[in-house]
Amino acid sequence: MLFSLSNPWLRQTKRIDAVVQEFFLCGTGYNSSRPEKSYKIVGFTSYFNELRTDYLKFAMFEFATNAWKIIDHASYVAKSTREQSLRYNNVSLNGNLYWPAYNLETCQYFIQILDFSEEIMKPFCIQPCEKKDSSYTRVLAVYKGERFSLLEQCKTTCKIEVWVTKKKITNGDDGEDVVWIKFMNVSIHNFPRFYHKFSRYMVDNNIYGKTLVMCCSYRKNDQAYVYIVRGDMCKRIKIDEVPSQFRWSIHVPSLIVFR
Repeated sequence: MLFSLSNPWLRQTKRIDAVVQEFFLCGTGYNSSRPEKSYKIVGFTSYFNELRTDYLKFAMFEFATNAWKIIDHASYVAKSTREQSLRYNNVSLNGNLYWPAYNLETCQYFIQILDFSEEIMKPFCIQPCEKKDSSYTRVLAVYKGERFSLLEQCKTTCKIEVWVTKKKITNGDDGEDVVWIKFMNVSIHNFPRFYHKFSRYMVDNNIYGKTLVMCCSYRKNDQAYVYIVRGDMCKRIKIDEVPSQFRWSIHVPSLIVFR
């Protein structure tokens, strides 16, 4: 399997031979413990063991060494943990990937981290959500470049609550001191459902007030829209020539050279 990375600004393309037949891209990160950022890409692939049981392994490629590393998913994630899809619902911050997860034993929603420096997965912090059922969609995003925001939407009413972390998330932060504060509520008639695979959002607080921006699909007419919510105002902008089931892409800063 062969795929490529392209940087249009530098007119640079790098082709990579994958070590597996199927590779589902999850995201990018880097080793923050080194003076120079050593970028990596990570994804997962399915394997069959001797019992013909399908299970996941992670594949990580490092640009500095041009080498692949296969990581056994089972050795990093506890059996009591149920994760939302890492492929569609993760964010990159300080070189690491973060995504929502759920502990079946404690009934706690928490944030999971893939640490690119240590190449391990571990729980990071508890989510602010109090609901203990699956009737809510929970999505993570980066707020102001150095903090987290968490969107929770009721699948029945489509009402939304958004939290943000009080302080910035730094390298070496173990997550124990993370404090969440309520950012905004959204209760608008006929507001769309948020789908992990085909939706993204961001929030901001500036001179115009607290704002929610959502890019998602509208299933009734198979069309993608951008929704801008500020107070009681909701503006919908159609995205022409974009199908409803669009995929998100990964962005690397434009002046970063692929090594």
